[in-house]
Amino acid sequence: MREFTTSAKTAQATSDGKKLPDVPFKLDDVEMTCRAPKDAQLAYLMAAASSSRTEADQVAAVLDFFEQTLDPASLAVFRRRLLNTTDTFDFADAMAIFEYMCEEWSGRPTGSGSDS
Repeated sequence: MREFTTSAKTAQATSDGKKLPDVPFKLDDVEMTCRAPKDAQLAYLMAAASSSRTEADQVAAVLDFFEQTLDPASLAVFRRRLLNTTDTFDFADAMAIFEYMCEEWSGRPTGSGSDS
C-alpha cells in the first residue's frame, strides 16, 4: 500500500481560509463530495498511511477517514455500494478515490507519471 505520510502537509490555504478544498468527484455518474479535512483529520490520514501499521489497520483507518470526510449523501452511496455483495465497487476502488483525494490536497500525483 502506498504511503501518504507527508504529501498532505504541502497544500496551500484556499480563499475561504480552509487549508484544503472540498473535493468533488463522480462515482459511476453520482456526484459526490469529500469535505476538506481539519488538522486532526490530516493527522489521522498520515497515521492511516503509516508503514508501521498492519494492512488491516490501514484499511480500517482509510474507511474511518471516508466516514468522517464524505458529505452525508456521498457517504450513504459509498457505504451502500461498498457493502453490497453484488456491487463491483470494492476496496480497491475506495483506495483509488483515497489516492485521488491525497493528490488533490497535496497538488501532486501519488502514482507514477506513466499512469496517464
